[in-house]
Amino acid sequence: MMVIVRIYPSGPLEESWNKVLDNLRRITNDHSTPLYLSRREEENFMTLIYDVESLDFFGDIVAKSIPSLLRPEKTRTISLLRPVFFPAPKDRPANLERFQVAIRSRPEETENIFNSIISMNYPRDAFPTYAAYSFGEDDILTSMLSTSRDRIERFVRENFELRKGVLAVDVGHITQSKRVAPADMWKRYRENRYLFKPTAGFEELDFLEYTTAPGVPVGEMETSSFW
Repeated sequence: MMVIVRIYPSGPLEESWNKVLDNLRRITNDHSTPLYLSRREEENFMTLIYDVESLDFFGDIVAKSIPSLLRPEKTRTISLLRPVFFPAPKDRPANLERFQVAIRSRPEETENIFNSIISMNYPRDAFPTYAAYSFGEDDILTSMLSTSRDRIERFVRENFELRKGVLAVDVGHITQSKRVAPADMWKRYRENRYLFKPTAGFEELDFLEYTTAPGVPVGEMETSSFW
């Protein structure tokens, strides 16, 4: 399963970000592998996403390893259940940015909302890269690519907010991402969870390529010195 750990640093976020990248072995075990690190615009936390085989062993990382390494102000852990990844349209625009869309819903409608999200016919300038149940502060989390915040917010208003059972929708701009898992592992991870195999007009896509961090060329964000 995928598990999100939101880390709220007690000091500068950049310092904690670099400390994670320099000490990945200390926050990894045989049952818990970090996949990628990201952060959102105007949020004082970073997000570390894990592939977790055993929650019992993962508890050691959250309760011991991360606090020992980073001395954070606090952490929040969110399980991503039934994660589904999406191939991308080949004719997508070049100027895409990544956003997280979080949905809160009435319990009796959550499954219907999730099924509508994964079966929707998306435009090429606003489409998901993955979706999952979260059951934390939110009920469904999606990662989406779009040409601008205005465009994704308009899409969300028109297609998500008015659905039966939707209580609230929040859009966050992902400003930086870095893959920390090996490239071949991350590729296999996505492929095993694709909603459908890429057909004519679609292709596999590593959505971590999309970042708006200033001064960092695409492609330099996804290498790891740990592996």
